[in-house]
Amino acid sequence: MRLAIISHTPHYFREGKITGWGPTVREINHLTEIFDEIYHIAPLHKDKSPDSSVSYNSNKINFIPLKPYGGESLSEKYSIITTARYNLNKIRTILDKVDWVQFRAPTAMGLYVLPYLTLKSKPKKWVKYAGNWQMEDPPLSYRLQKWWLKKNFMRSKVTINGQWEGQEPHILNFQNPCMDEAELDRAKKIALEKDFEKKLTICFAGTLTKNKGVDILLGALNKIKSKDEIREVIFAGEGNEKKRYEETAGKINMQISFRGLLDRKSLEKVYEESHLIILPSESEGFPKVIAEAAAFGCVPVVSDISSIGQYFNDTNGFLLKNINSDEISAAISLAISDKEGLKKKSLNCLRIAELFTFENYNKNLKEKILLSDN
Repeated sequence: MRLAIISHTPHYFREGKITGWGPTVREINHLTEIFDEIYHIAPLHKDKSPDSSVSYNSNKINFIPLKPYGGESLSEKYSIITTARYNLNKIRTILDKVDWVQFRAPTAMGLYVLPYLTLKSKPKKWVKYAGNWQMEDPPLSYRLQKWWLKKNFMRSKVTINGQWEGQEPHILNFQNPCMDEAELDRAKKIALEKDFEKKLTICFAGTLTKNKGVDILLGALNKIKSKDEIREVIFAGEGNEKKRYEETAGKINMQISFRGLLDRKSLEKVYEESHLIILPSESEGFPKVIAEAAAFGCVPVVSDISSIGQYFNDTNGFLLKNINSDEISAAISLAISDKEGLKKKSLNCLRIAELFTFENYNKNLKEKILLSDN
């Protein structure tokens, strides 16, 4: 059985090898347990490969490069149109070789790929919608793609984050996988031994932007009265405003470090050190880093958006109903004052982490999509 994956995942050259964004590449590596051959059709960039990118681990996987598109400037946005013909031709040549195609949405490319796939009777299709299915005010292109998928013009299954009232039968809740069972077992052992009686370590993992809540997180840290109870706050990620955030952090009487984009091994070390992971995002699908950190007993302080509240609550985390510095500061202060309760939350996190293994994802994929009637 052969699969084509069409995505906007950025790829690069590093020492003669193709690399791609780590979480997506790892997921595709595990799909080789189901498929005999996989074609990943995605943009190839000329930039330096970041540490968060990794190479594929199987010769079953073939990378098919697309022209990059999109960006902030008007000319970059126009590139969505100018690259469409070339990219669609690339996609067309591969679809004739496969039994299944997965399209990963939402992305600007979806404005022409989804209609094109709708016209194709073969191969069989499913769509992985990785964004926030319940976003209140999505960009127009996202809104159009969601409408298209809800109407089921493609006659295919759509996997999303979460289960919602009135959800159409062809739209399925799938956990976004981020670890294998061996990695989960290793993380659990670390979580069970984690000491919550000492000073707390806090981490943030993601892009350093206002939308991800970095500004209000720094504001919250400044408001905490028991700063001496925090050993360190670690920011893992990059962003255009990193220098400004470092300057702001330097004015807070607390050990705060910015470690940049980390490879998986280094990021796991951060989870191992940390007691709390704070992600006060304005919009998310379901961030894999929450499940990854939870496997290490790292308690989430997270925005109550998208499907996050379907997995985390007061028994295993801190849900931010209002995304502001006062609420984050209050959650951190509560964690500091109730170390025993924090330990219980940590142990409860492990049950949630079990849902996000590649083995569980592949099992659901076979049962609910590949072996079901579309």
